[in-house]
Amino acid sequence: MVQPEPEEVNMEFRPIKIKNETEQMVEQFERAILTGELTIGEQLPSERELADQLQISRASVNRGLQCLSRRGFILIKPRQGNFVANYNENGNLETLNEIINFNGGTYRPSLLHSIFDVRRLFENDMIAQCNDSEKLIAVKRAFAKLQMADSVTEKAEQSFWFYHQIAVASGNSVYPLLILHFKSIYLTLGRWLIQSGDGPALERGLATVLAALQAENPTLARQRNNTLIDFCLSSLLAA
Repeated sequence: MVQPEPEEVNMEFRPIKIKNETEQMVEQFERAILTGELTIGEQLPSERELADQLQISRASVNRGLQCLSRRGFILIKPRQGNFVANYNENGNLETLNEIINFNGGTYRPSLLHSIFDVRRLFENDMIAQCNDSEKLIAVKRAFAKLQMADSVTEKAEQSFWFYHQIAVASGNSVYPLLILHFKSIYLTLGRWLIQSGDGPALERGLATVLAALQAENPTLARQRNNTLIDFCLSSLLAA
């Protein structure tokens, strides 16, 4: 019997790119700053010393410092040196994107507090506007998928979609986009919680929020969401 000719794959594959020296340096410094390993106001070694320690060229170090400065993470003072900047004051949208996409360790405590404060603000407003029983079906479906998920990554993903569906159910056209923009933070925090053994507690907390929404009691739903946020924050700070 003649075997049929295998079909040719039409998909185009993109070239694999290896990160260059500058990108690796920038990632290392951003991680150290966001985790608190490097503190605000701390002076960095000179370009020559950094080149020796990192074993890269001075040109690469200079490009890395310029990139970190542009993103609001370091302050370059001519004839004085380079210092860790207060990115809250010197940052921009590029800084925010780096924080959102950060996955190299645990956020410094002050940043964790700020992230959950922001989440509390827009999540509670979403919940207050979430009064469409038909749209709540999608929220319930997202929670069911979370319960069935069998990996850390999948559970974190479904916990994100739970909140995204609440955003959709709120009827506010901006909230779903806002939640999507912060997806990386939701996934990162979700993974950390689940990996630390708090996955069951996270599910129970989300279940109480859903139950209050289904009972058409947004005030109780907000209270339960606040309780869940307080638990998540304290758990991550203790990790």
